[in-house]
Amino acid sequence: MKESYLAIDIGGTEIKYALIDDEMTILKHGIVPCMTDSMDHLLEPLLAIQKELHDQYGGVAVAMPGRIDTANGIAHTGGSYTFIHNEPMGKVLENIFKVPVTVANDGKCAANAELVSGALKGVSSGIVLVIGTGLGGGVIVNGQVWLGSTFGAGEFSVMPTNLEEFYHYQGNEYTPPVWARDYASSSLVKKYCEKKNIVDISTVNGRIFFDAYEAGDSDAEEIFHSFCEGIAAGIFSIQSVLDVEKVAIGGGISARDEVTEGIRSAVNYAFRNEPFLPFGKPEIVKCRYGNDANLLGALQFHLAKTQK
Repeated sequence: MKESYLAIDIGGTEIKYALIDDEMTILKHGIVPCMTDSMDHLLEPLLAIQKELHDQYGGVAVAMPGRIDTANGIAHTGGSYTFIHNEPMGKVLENIFKVPVTVANDGKCAANAELVSGALKGVSSGIVLVIGTGLGGGVIVNGQVWLGSTFGAGEFSVMPTNLEEFYHYQGNEYTPPVWARDYASSSLVKKYCEKKNIVDISTVNGRIFFDAYEAGDSDAEEIFHSFCEGIAAGIFSIQSVLDVEKVAIGGGISARDEVTEGIRSAVNYAFRNEPFLPFGKPEIVKCRYGNDANLLGALQFHLAKTQK
């Protein structure tokens, strides 16, 4: 008989959850809103999920932001959940769900899903780049997700884009010049609004931006091409250190084929301009699992930990 598991993806505004069997078939999906201001508000929707599904799972796999020690269930940080400092989240959640719980970083979960059966299956080295409100992801080294010495590998958002400005950044005068500031998905909308003198950014979303792009709006085209070039420049820098086989592009924006195609074209151009590089060009591919990657990858971490 197949075993069912509960997989949970804790995001900044909502928590996604799913019942998944041990063959990675998703049996049921759900989404609940969440708040990031306190532990009580984080646990409240999780308690509701437990109440709904309490007798339908044999284990729980959790993806969440932050520096996560998966082996010991410790969340050293929690991303937008800034109140989390060295919290034993595994134990906290086991007290709620009454079964073994595995906790892992969300970007690393996405990388794990793509490594096990997705776009990076069979690679020895690779990158998953998740383009969302930030730029996260995961690193594959020797066929395994690399956690890093302090569990922070793959936190691409904070890569500096202007070293001099970054060095002199004081923490309160302006947003630091890092990759996520200019090249997260939200930057497309922000720059488009600035170009069009739109004061209320809330009136424009990604769909409106890409509608303008498809309609041949020259401002949208310019912003999109610059976006792809900025992502390609970051990939170039990462490749100079890791020399990976493939880079898989994920996040909600990757549902649009022109995003991966645009990044691939920009990467090809960057490598054509440097013919004598001491490292190879990675293959740019689209992630397979999209919005389900964190759920599936979290379960892969859980199965690897509990079925040894």
